[in-house]
Order: sequence, then C-alpha cells, then structure tokens
Amino acid sequence: MPNKDSWDSLYTVKSYEGDYELQKPEITILEILKDTLKGCRMLDIGIGLGRTTHHFAPLVKEYIGMDYSFRMINTYQKTFPDTPKNVSIRLGDVRLMQEFQSNSFDVVLFSFNGIDYISQEDRLLALEEIKRVGRKGGHFIFSTHNLQYVDNLYSIKFGNGLKYFLYQCYRYLRLFYENGGPGKYRNKDFAFLNDGAHHFQFQTFYIKPLAQIAQLQNLGFKNIRLFSVKTGDEIEKSQSNGANKDSWIYYLCEFP
Repeated sequence: MPNKDSWDSLYTVKSYEGDYELQKPEITILEILKDTLKGCRMLDIGIGLGRTTHHFAPLVKEYIGMDYSFRMINTYQKTFPDTPKNVSIRLGDVRLMQEFQSNSFDVVLFSFNGIDYISQEDRLLALEEIKRVGRKGGHFIFSTHNLQYVDNLYSIKFGNGLKYFLYQCYRYLRLFYENGGPGKYRNKDFAFLNDGAHHFQFQTFYIKPLAQIAQLQNLGFKNIRLFSVKTGDEIEKSQSNGANKDSWIYYLCEFP
C-alpha cells in the first residue's frame, strides 16, 4: 500500500485535527437511515481521528471504528480516552477483515474517499470483504473521487493575493508533471492521479459514476443511490454520465 506511510505521518494526522463535521451527503444519508440505526451493528472504516464516530456511534447499538494507520488510532484514543460501552476502536485492514464473521454488520461506512488510496486490485478485495461482512438488506455507504471532475483539477483560481496565485500556478504545472494533461483521462473509466492532496503525497483513485455503479452491480450490491458532495442532494443516475462534475460522490447501496 504505497500511501500507508503518508497516512501514518504526523503531518497528515495533524491536518485532520478539529475536523468533526459531517459532509452534506453524509447528513442526507444519516437522515435517510436514522430510523433504522437504533438496533444496528455498525462498522466504520477509515475513521481517522473520529470525525464520523461522534455522529454515528450514539445512534447505533454497537459501533466498531477501524483505521489502518496506527498513528491515527493512537491519536484518537489519546484524545478521547473515555470510550462509551457500545464503541470499540481498533487497528485494521479493510482488505482482510478476518476478525469479523460473515454477515456481521447492518451498516458499513467507508467515508471521505478512504477507498481511493489503495490499489485497483486492493479496491476489489476491499469491496469483496465489505460485502462479506455486511448483512443482507443492510447498507454500505462510501465516497469516491469522480473522474469527470478532472478538468476542474487543472483550473487556476484567481483572487486572495499574489502568493495564492503563484501557488495556483505551481500546482497547475505540478499536476501536468505528475499526471499529464486532463485530456488523456476523458475516455477512461478510472485512473490514479496525483491530485495535490497533502502536498502531492498521495496517489488518488478517480472513477466515473457509471463505472462505479457497474462495479457495485457486478459485486451484487443493490438499490444503488448517488449523492452530491456539493449539495448533499441525491443525483439521478441519468444525470451522472458526463454532466456531473462533483469532485467526489457518495454512494448508498444495499448488501445482497
């Protein structure tokens, strides 16, 4: 996992300190599911410093939070030493969750594009494992970067002074150096890009919405719904092909 050392770095951990707000589509999905959460067993993958823990853990019967960064988990436990009885926080790897039996969870959440920082091969392993531990009719929630946004990555934003403008120019040139131009991705269904996250530390997976829907359908997931990161509103599947330019999209689907 080439990104693992970067996730374990002190710089990355500190960049998530104080971030405990849900994103707009997470608020929408929580509203959709809130009446069913009370008796649920939930697995939250890639919890970082507990951004989603504070919102979901009080609503479910049992909550297990997992991350593969030791520094993230250690920092979370030091920051929040008094863990409620229904909450368990642990180190784990989504590709191989042998500590959990099949059909263990009513809800599985993999938020903030955590699935985009493993290889394409490992992504499929992760989705298979998530499907295995999920209960039939339960819900899987995750977000992933939208390849249809790629042109926007290369835009230069004006304003906020000369220093900001010069950084935008540097970022533009660095994107070309790392990835080539945006045109090379227009006919692809997915790609890895160094998009500048955390000062160009990460390779990030981008996928077109229709390709992501097809991937989920091939794995057997049902009732797939899409939500805009910009507005939190549901995206009609007919609007997801080409026209949608959200930087990433949230998916809500059911376990087979």
